[in-house]
Amino acid sequence: MPAEITAIERLLKGGKLKVRRSPLWERICDENGVGQVIGREIHFTPEDRQRLRDYVKAEHNLDPQYDSRTGGRMVMARKDASEKLSRDSVFGHLLVMATAGRTTIRSSGEEVTTPPGSVLSVLPEHLDIAHLQSRKLVIIENGALMPFWADLQLTGSWQDAIILYRGHRENMRFVADIAREQPAQNLAWFFDFDPAGQAMALDQGRGSTLVPEAWSTFDKGTAYNQPGTYRNQTAALKRLKARASGELLKVAEHLGTEELALMQEHLVLRQVRLKALPVIL
Repeated sequence: MPAEITAIERLLKGGKLKVRRSPLWERICDENGVGQVIGREIHFTPEDRQRLRDYVKAEHNLDPQYDSRTGGRMVMARKDASEKLSRDSVFGHLLVMATAGRTTIRSSGEEVTTPPGSVLSVLPEHLDIAHLQSRKLVIIENGALMPFWADLQLTGSWQDAIILYRGHRENMRFVADIAREQPAQNLAWFFDFDPAGQAMALDQGRGSTLVPEAWSTFDKGTAYNQPGTYRNQTAALKRLKARASGELLKVAEHLGTEELALMQEHLVLRQVRLKALPVIL
């Protein structure tokens, strides 16, 4: 197992928000666009920790928060879910969902919709998966956006989409299973509009990524651009350019030319129109 995964495992399982600065951690941070160097330490936000977790899951099919490298990953993941949950995870086993446009969620045999400002929490075994697979599904990375799902400006056929939070505890495994079974043409991911976010979208290996419809109009002068965040993502940009194709490759080149790092929160707050680009052509 690579040293990077071992380091990330220790960070996440230890509940740490900082590590001692080292070449290994500098490489990890550069690759994923996370962390802030303060003296001899690197400090992480909760969002940074989640991005590192998502990176390992996407690249190695291993959840560094819960999975073990011995005894079978799924067995140990179940053990972790029963032994390591804190009190703030009472609803961690529920799927958090919402309905945009005219679509519906079918749960326990009934079709339901969510008014703006509300979400639906569903036990996985009560969700009608066949119904879900016939609908457009958008999986969002940032759970803080879920109450504001109505501000997501989806375009085309994606205007009638089910919004699903990708989870952060045991529900994350359920969402991963749902994503694997969802038809690729009905699956989209919403990450930050920066090299690390779009590289993470590519890591999913199927479906589409949501990007600003008018992505070419955003430049260095965009008021909510974060060039400092962009500058920490040189390795992610290189990885993105090496793997992207079609319009997504043009997006990657534009991100690099304009040094763009636009966070999901700002795109939603400003109701930027979003379109879906396939991650694999």
